[in-house]
Amino acid sequence: MNLCLQQSYACLRPKCSPHKNPKPRIKNPKSPFRKSYPTPLLINRNDNVQSRLQGLESVVSNLESSMKNGVSINDPQIFASLLESCFQLGATNYVSRIHKLIPAKLLRKNAGISSKLLRLYACNGEVENAHEVFDVMPDRNSSAFPWNSLISGYAEARLYEDAVALYFQMVEDGVEPDEYTFPRALKACGGIGMVQVGEEIHRHVLRYGFGNNAYVLNALVDMYSKCGDILRARKVFDSIDEKELVSWNSMIVGYAQHGRVGEALSLLHKMMITGIDPDSVTLSTLLSVFSATLRKPGAQIHGWIVRRGMGWNPSIANALILFYSKEMTLAKARWLFDQMPDKDRVSWNSIISAHSSDALAVEYFDRMLEGFKGLPDAITFIGVLSACAHLGEVKKGERIFSMMEERFGIEPRTEHYGCMVNLYARAGLIDEAYEFVVRRIDNGAAGAGAAAWGALLYGCFVHGNAEIGEIAAEHLFEMEPECAENFQLLVEIYEKNGRYEDAERIRGMMLERGLHELG
Repeated sequence: MNLCLQQSYACLRPKCSPHKNPKPRIKNPKSPFRKSYPTPLLINRNDNVQSRLQGLESVVSNLESSMKNGVSINDPQIFASLLESCFQLGATNYVSRIHKLIPAKLLRKNAGISSKLLRLYACNGEVENAHEVFDVMPDRNSSAFPWNSLISGYAEARLYEDAVALYFQMVEDGVEPDEYTFPRALKACGGIGMVQVGEEIHRHVLRYGFGNNAYVLNALVDMYSKCGDILRARKVFDSIDEKELVSWNSMIVGYAQHGRVGEALSLLHKMMITGIDPDSVTLSTLLSVFSATLRKPGAQIHGWIVRRGMGWNPSIANALILFYSKEMTLAKARWLFDQMPDKDRVSWNSIISAHSSDALAVEYFDRMLEGFKGLPDAITFIGVLSACAHLGEVKKGERIFSMMEERFGIEPRTEHYGCMVNLYARAGLIDEAYEFVVRRIDNGAAGAGAAAWGALLYGCFVHGNAEIGEIAAEHLFEMEPECAENFQLLVEIYEKNGRYEDAERIRGMMLERGLHELG
């Protein structure tokens, strides 16, 4: 390696950086919370990571220049170190550039480099490229590592069926699973809710001698919880001798997500008695399931968070915004948002969604476009389009919908179409709403389905439009044949227009299908 490459490569090694004094905090406006106390900002600035990323860029660029100049690079250690550095730094976006630098012959012969390359592709969500590397790997059955990486890649990409299928192919090919295999396969089972498959993998856990491995047992608790078998999850949880925070979190989250909030809080109390404090996962999950009916425990948890100085952890602050939004104390939600030192996309989406029926949603959306370094996503636009519908801002809603497609390249979902139809219908523009749905369906928009027709039918009910209401209802009868509400809306539209015979005809259709009128 030449001197330039050596100097650049040295930048990737850890260096000690001098401690920097934190910047003084800006004085905040008065808090709306009773007995609130200053919470220190725990901002971790890791300049060392940034310098190593710069070093990584320098090494890769120099290698690319060398190859263009005809220099042959065949040292496996260079590529192994580069791939490992990318993984450790989370710089997965370098994977394709490094792949192009590795000689094909070296990749075919060296299982270690192939495994690291596969892992990096999988971590970057490029599972097809990862599988291509996997298919030509030498001695891929000599270790569980490449299998684990690919299973993880599929699971993280939510291709759960592929992850599960790959696990069973691994076992069938005689590759022995290890403690890292089972959590990945069990995550995939939880993702598709297949408890029977999870039970089969549980038997494999016992067969291969991992029945006492806490890492694997935690994954089993999570899998059974996600599959809805809370009793089995608790049984596995109770069998863990030395419970770590992740063990408690898996069970508490399982209880909370299945509406068993009392048991979740009881287990939280028991965990804290043992000397283990909750972390952002525990707290944000609990806060996300609280509503106005559970105001007291939510406020108590908020108080504990403030006392522990965890208030500005992004996931916790976002969960608090959601909690106070559901409680309809939006002043507190706004105060939390405005004081957050580091707002992420979830923060902006949370505050926009909290105001999805008033003008502040549009104001926050404009602020997001001006001050947020990231980009809005599909959820952002659902909140702001909903606000436009409530406000009757037809032109603004049309402009924002076009911006979503053209400027940000976001393909509309069912919810977006529903928002747009609702926008027109609330403004009494039923013909425009109908034309919007038909035009989108003619253009092959798969998402312009039941939600859009449903919003149109409701708009026809509000404004008494029987002609278009009939068309919307006919589509919904095919899409949602068991939904009594669609039939009842059409009945009421007919009755509003004095068409009582047609109303009785639809009631007869309901009886034939075993549907009953609501209310």
